Amino acid sequence: MIGGRVGLRRVGPDGLLTFGLSNLVIVLTAGLSWLVLWGCMHLWVRSLHCPGRAPWVIVLGQQLQEGRPGPGYRLRLLRALRLLRRDPEARVLLLGGYTSPEGPSESAAGAAFLRQRGMAASRIFCEEDSRHTLENLQNARDLLAQRTGGRLPSCVLVTSRFHLPRAVAIARGVGLEVCPCPAERSPRVPQLRLAREIWMLHWYHTGRLVARLIRHQGMLDRIS
Repeated sequence: MIGGRVGLRRVGPDGLLTFGLSNLVIVLTAGLSWLVLWGCMHLWVRSLHCPGRAPWVIVLGQQLQEGRPGPGYRLRLLRALRLLRRDPEARVLLLGGYTSPEGPSESAAGAAFLRQRGMAASRIFCEEDSRHTLENLQNARDLLAQRTGGRLPSCVLVTSRFHLPRAVAIARGVGLEVCPCPAERSPRVPQLRLAREIWMLHWYHTGRLVARLIRHQGMLDRIS
């Protein structure tokens, strides 16, 4: 139900239950539930183009390589940089905490990358406390609400093309109004990475559906 780098040991009993149920649904449908979701999302991500303007650009972080953004993260940051240069009034919120005790946070490394390319520090904001996609976007919502007096602004959500289906679902699930923006120009998607993301997305949707069916507010609160 939550992000990719979090081990199953961290998700708690509710998460483990919905994880099991999600996989059971896949087995009982002979993979059809996953395949339909994959097919829809595959077509969707291939058709995406980066949208126009929004007051905020949200960039999801990625694990650093030797304390610096790796190739995938750099593509996300470069896409954000183009959006910010196109709209001088827009600001960027970089998401991502610490992936190693001795290095910078993902968002701090991203901010340094943008500043080195001429972006004003006053337009860059960082969220450094999250460990995975769900926390990224929950914290983004809270930070934006604080800065805007409680009314959430529209945002452009930048991440890798394969990651967008799950990221957008979670963002909208926590109440953010987002327009998806793939980091890559090419519509090609790494199929193994997309397959894993769709598996995680299937889990997320299963968890939300189960929580609503049994009216378990605690479960809903954890993923909203």
